[in-house]
Amino acid sequence: MAAEDAFVGRPKKISRYNLEPTASSLTSVREFIRTTLKPFKPVEPIVHDIVSATHEATKNAVVHNPQTDAPIEVVCKVMEDAVVIEVNDRGSGFNHEAQLPPELPDPESMEGRGMFMIYMLMDEVETRTGTSGTRVTMLKRFDSDPS
Repeated sequence: MAAEDAFVGRPKKISRYNLEPTASSLTSVREFIRTTLKPFKPVEPIVHDIVSATHEATKNAVVHNPQTDAPIEVVCKVMEDAVVIEVNDRGSGFNHEAQLPPELPDPESMEGRGMFMIYMLMDEVETRTGTSGTRVTMLKRFDSDPS
């Protein structure tokens, strides 16, 4: 997904939320997404997928960046027929060689399910990472005319 492709057209709503990089802030990001999407009835059938994927992306930003106290920015854009979520952190990035989309993790593994879940829940995922941080952009389409 080219990031610019996800933003064709004018958003119906854009909401931004900055949160502290702590595990306790994950509840608030879930509530932020639910509250932002609540007025949009066509999104109701997919809200759980969007909330879960956003939670996982935000959790990754918290867990994998213990060296930074910089806030994590979550942006939610409601488009004509899709929701676009961006999760931005200012950590040190991750292995560019990592396979994306990820393979199904070993069922016995205690970790490694987050990115797999994000790719399964969302229609498109783009990850950009480097020494100044990581941006995960996720897109979930919905039927804008549910008749």
